Amino acid sequence: MDWKKLLFKFEQNKDWKSAIALMQNILSKGNANIDAYISINYLLMDILVEEYYDLGEHDYYARLLKKYFIESYSKFSNNPEFLFFIGKIACMSEWYFGIEIEEAQGLMKKAAKLDPENILYKWANYSDLDMRDLCNREKMAVYAKQALSNPKVKEKLDAEGAFGKYLWDSLNYWNEDKNIKQIG
Repeated sequence: MDWKKLLFKFEQNKDWKSAIALMQNILSKGNANIDAYISINYLLMDILVEEYYDLGEHDYYARLLKKYFIESYSKFSNNPEFLFFIGKIACMSEWYFGIEIEEAQGLMKKAAKLDPENILYKWANYSDLDMRDLCNREKMAVYAKQALSNPKVKEKLDAEGAFGKYLWDSLNYWNEDKNIKQIG
């Protein structure tokens, strides 16, 4: 079975120990790619921030997250795809990554600088701005709409498993008119 499908199954069943073991096995083989590192970083962040787990495992999960963040950053720090995804993940819990929110946002800004035409990166840059400003919310909506209509974006986010679904749902949120007008 494809590791991404197996990981998704573990995530759906909230079988965190099996999900982590699977990813550690993938990463230990030495040929891990960006997707594997994004997956382990998101998995651990999601467990720590959003899920129920044995609190006795907290420090272990937090150490693993920091370890895999440092390891992956040392390998892919000039890859815009990595910088975008890890920046989005780190913005949700930068304290676990051992960085400040500005550094997490800086990862996404660097991705946009390296690949300025990427619609996801443009969308993400607006997520760091003041959402009380209607103009910023409208720009988020424009880029969300463009991303949602791009089959390559859908394909890429589908390939990213649970994190891709989270981002797809965020794009859909910003595509709804009621959410643009509501915040101010």
